[in-house]
Formats: sequence, C-alpha cells, structure tokens
Amino acid sequence: MQETKYTNQHNAKVKTNSKISNQKIKSKELKVLCKQMSILLKSGCEIIKILNIIHEQSSKKLKNAIEKVSINIQNGNNITESFEKTNLFSNFFINMLRAGELSGNLDEIMNDLAKYYDNEEKLKSKIINISIYPILLIIMSLVSGLFILVFIIPNFEMIFQSNGINPPLITKILINASIFIREKYVYIAFLSLISILSIYYIIKYNPRAKYIKDKLKLKIPFINQMIILLITTRFCRALSILVKSGVHIVDAIDISSKVVDNAIVYEKLSISRDYIRRGNNISYSISKSGVFQNSFISMLRIGEESGNLDNTLRVTDDFYSEELNIKIEKTMKLAEPIVTVIVGLVIGFFIIAMVIPMFDAINSIQ
Repeated sequence: MQETKYTNQHNAKVKTNSKISNQKIKSKELKVLCKQMSILLKSGCEIIKILNIIHEQSSKKLKNAIEKVSINIQNGNNITESFEKTNLFSNFFINMLRAGELSGNLDEIMNDLAKYYDNEEKLKSKIINISIYPILLIIMSLVSGLFILVFIIPNFEMIFQSNGINPPLITKILINASIFIREKYVYIAFLSLISILSIYYIIKYNPRAKYIKDKLKLKIPFINQMIILLITTRFCRALSILVKSGVHIVDAIDISSKVVDNAIVYEKLSISRDYIRRGNNISYSISKSGVFQNSFISMLRIGEESGNLDNTLRVTDDFYSEELNIKIEKTMKLAEPIVTVIVGLVIGFFIIAMVIPMFDAINSIQ
C-alpha cells in the first residue's frame, strides 16, 4: 500500500517534470546515490524502500529521476531497465548496474561506482583549480586594457590635440580603438555576448566542432601530455570496474572509451575492439590504437598474463592518477608566472604606446 501510495503521489509530478532537460545526472549526485544504494542494499532493504529513502535526500533533478525509476520498477521492469528508461544516466552507469544485477553483487558494484565518481569529482576539482588563476589573470588584463582604452587614453588624446603632437602609428591605432569602443559599446557588448553564446553552443552540441576540439587537445604541445594522462586515468579506472564486474572485454573497452569523452580516442580504440574480435590479446590490441604510452601497455600485458587484469588496472589507475596530480601541480606553478608576464606585457604596451609621444614632444621642445 505504501509503495502504491508513493506512486500515486508522484505520478502527476513526474508528468509535469517530463520537459526537464535530459542532461545526464552529474557525477557529484551519482556519487551520493551509489554510496547510499550500496549501504542500504547491504542492510537488506527492498529496492522501492531504498528509492524512497534516497528520494527524500536528493536534489530536484535526482528526485525526478528516482520517481521515474520507482514507477518503472513497480510497472514490472527490472532495476537496470528502470534506470535506463529515464534517459538520465550514462551508458557506463547502466552497464555497471546491469553487471551488478546479473551477478547478484549490486551492493559491491554500487560501492565501486561511488569510489569511481568520488575520484572523478576530485579530478574535476583539480582541473578547475588549475584553470582559475590563469582565467582570473586573463580577465583582469582584459578589464585593465578596457579601462585604459575607455578612461585613460581619452585624456592623452586631449593632451596630444591641445599641444599639436602627432603621435606614432601604434598610438593612433589605440586612440581610434578607444573612440570606437566609447561610441559603439552597446553594439560591441551585444555582439560579444552573441559570439560567446554561439561558440559555446557550437562546441558543446555540434559533433564536428567537438571532433576538432578533441583533436586539438591531443595536438597542442605540453597540454596534450596532461590530456593523455587524464585519458589514461579515466579509461583505466572505468575498465578496471567493468572487468571486475564481469563485463565482456570488447564491451568494457567500448564503454570505457566513451567515458573518456574524446571522439578521437573513441575512434582509435575502435581499432582495438576489432583486433580483440579477431582473437588478439588485449594489450596488443590496445597498443594498436596508438593512444596510450608504452608503460601503460606493459602494465596491461602483465595483468593479462597473470590473469589478474582488474587489480593491475586498479594499481595502474593509482599510478597514473599520481602522475596526473604531479603534472597538474607543475602546470599550475608554470602557468602563474607565464600569465603574469603576459598581463604585464599587455598593460606595459598600452602605457608605453601612450607615454612615448609625450617624451618625443618634450625632447622636441628642448
């Protein structure tokens, strides 16, 4: 009766929320969901009761998803199908759920997934941290440059005109830029906003643009080294959990290459899947993709030959996670002075371009 009551209470609410975006549930929420499910499953709770408990403690979007899952289960679907039909959970999550349900180890799988999403959140935090300082400095340099163009240069322009000073070409360019910005600032602001939104939309939703972006990530010097480490860590972490759960290796590689979220890598790893289907071993097949370092392939070979691939992948994940942490720290230390110098050069350029004509005028008077 309680379960039916829960369905009746929320059925109308689910319908009204049917237009909510189908964007996948974020890893931060999945971490909590998986941890709670793992604990409650181990305690022997029935799945609908588990969903009721989680529902009360969830965000609006996750509540909507849990409601749909609960209704799907009560309509006769199994747990995996119920989550899958919401279209709010990633293929990786669904496949892990299926493996856990079939093996009868859903509580362990949920615990592994909680650790996985926790690591993903920590990794995202580190990437955000490395980006904050350079972005702030770049914004400050843009604001400083804009301030100079709008408020400082007009004063120099008046001085030049009142004293009959003929400034050099670069100074004239800055003066004209200042005039243009002051006269057309509304149009500039509008076009800038439209351009930023358009670029964001194209990069996020256009497959061709995403393909080019993913390709550039692997080509830009220095950055590509960190991207490869990031790809290796994510691939290794996902593959470890999938192999441990008993997912077929071809499917495991396919799912893991999607988790990486790089179209180029997914395309290259399709070569590996074809090699495995032809009967080649895993390490050799993955080496043919040309994505990963030789050290990763060697570790993969050791795990394969020892028959302990999932543990080897877990240890390898720890190794490359540490390597990535070291790389991020080095990048932060290197990025800070570089961006600072660039900001100083930009502001210094503005100042020099405006002061030099003043010195030339003073010298000519003398």
